[in-house]
Amino acid sequence: MKYLKIIFLLSAISLSAQNVELKWAEKIKTKGNVSILGGKGGRYYTIHQDSDDHLIGREYDKNLNFKAEKEISFNIDAKRYAYMGAYFVKDKIVHFVKENDRKADKNFLIGAFTDMSLKTSDKTLILDEADEDALNFGLRNISPDSTKVVVYNELKGRKKDPSTLNFKVYNSAFTDVILDKTAQLPIKASKFTTESVNVDNLGNVYVLAKVYKDKEEKVKGQSEYYYKLIVFNKEDKAKEFDFDYPEKEIESIDVIPGENNTMICTGFLKILNSGFFGKGVKTLISDEMFTANIDCSTLTLKSSKKYELEGLYPEKPKKTEDYVPYKVRNIFQRKDGGSIVVAEQYKLVVVTRSNGQYGTSTSYYYYFCDVAVININSKSEVESVSKMPKYQMNAGNPSIISTYYNDTVYIVYEDLEKNADAEGDKDTKRSTKSMFSSSSRNALFLMTVAPSGEMKKEVIYSYKESKIRPRILTSMVATKNEIILNADDQIGVLKISK
Repeated sequence: MKYLKIIFLLSAISLSAQNVELKWAEKIKTKGNVSILGGKGGRYYTIHQDSDDHLIGREYDKNLNFKAEKEISFNIDAKRYAYMGAYFVKDKIVHFVKENDRKADKNFLIGAFTDMSLKTSDKTLILDEADEDALNFGLRNISPDSTKVVVYNELKGRKKDPSTLNFKVYNSAFTDVILDKTAQLPIKASKFTTESVNVDNLGNVYVLAKVYKDKEEKVKGQSEYYYKLIVFNKEDKAKEFDFDYPEKEIESIDVIPGENNTMICTGFLKILNSGFFGKGVKTLISDEMFTANIDCSTLTLKSSKKYELEGLYPEKPKKTEDYVPYKVRNIFQRKDGGSIVVAEQYKLVVVTRSNGQYGTSTSYYYYFCDVAVININSKSEVESVSKMPKYQMNAGNPSIISTYYNDTVYIVYEDLEKNADAEGDKDTKRSTKSMFSSSSRNALFLMTVAPSGEMKKEVIYSYKESKIRPRILTSMVATKNEIILNADDQIGVLKISK
């Protein structure tokens, strides 16, 4: 850890010093919430339902002035379809609609198109179809360069029959099917779950599965489960990459697009809890990160690395929130060949209680806590670990959205306004959602991390002064220097000056 610097420096500064500007559009009269379609060429697009349940698309100019509003119709009975979202592809917006045919016991995924003026095309395409019992039907993913789209579903096998994954990869115009496969995942274990499906710029499909080892596969000193990444292309045999570490357990894992046609499988490890008494609090701390870079052209492993990270946890962790594991949210490429990792503490705790003769009840507790930004140089050495303390348990508006521009990381999140002055875990006040909590106590924060690792935070605006409440998880990064914020019935754009 020769090059490691742990950064805890926090300070509140004026918004203008960060060269950012936040503007809000006018409110939208809607029956439900507004969804962001995206932003392109200095224009921004939303979709919502009006009082008659019609889907209405809206267009705004670069200053968030309202430009046009049009109904988006798919010539399908509204009672039979569900709107699944949209992608921007070239000069069009493709909308995904799931239609249910009860007579045939089938679901259909339909693609419908509008141009950038929200004019709906008469042309629709059936992109996928499956029986009603298919899992994850209608889910999809888009390649990093927006030239490929994968749609998929999964059919669970009965008893000892293997599960079948069905997927199609389309080009951006949806005129060609680049890859169309029905495949049984090459997993011998009887129990596994499909975690994610991604597609790269070349049309290869990456399936990440969590595999629970059968009795004969279990080895002392290893976790009871591992992760397998399976890559499908036009070849008959899929490529396989296993992730299983001696004396370690994988706490979180994701497949994230990298630069120069690479895909990165990354996550955090913790010490395996073995033996009657275990290994103490170390087994509860995920302070080691792993990365594996896969070359999309050759489907070979370019590099694999583990990083021991200091400063992610208090020196003497005591409370439950001290043991929340980290999850990689973003990886940004530095100009010098290094990288920046944005990670956040995230944990879901499921508690099932017996209610006697009334059966059982299940409660879900979500933790979104500290944010860490890790600077790694071109030699794969950790230069700095910067940590921002926060605590959100079942908060009404949890998590973060981040971007990287002009060598600086920008992170937007909501927190208690009191935490503007918090410089460590001991100072951090708890942000929760309960009958006694009020959103007026919160504020919208901007966090920046300089190339040196120096971290600063500030309040963009106090909720005492405004009724606008952006939803972080439904907001979107439009470009490297623009974040579109979604406030249910209006949108805002946070612009970073060039």
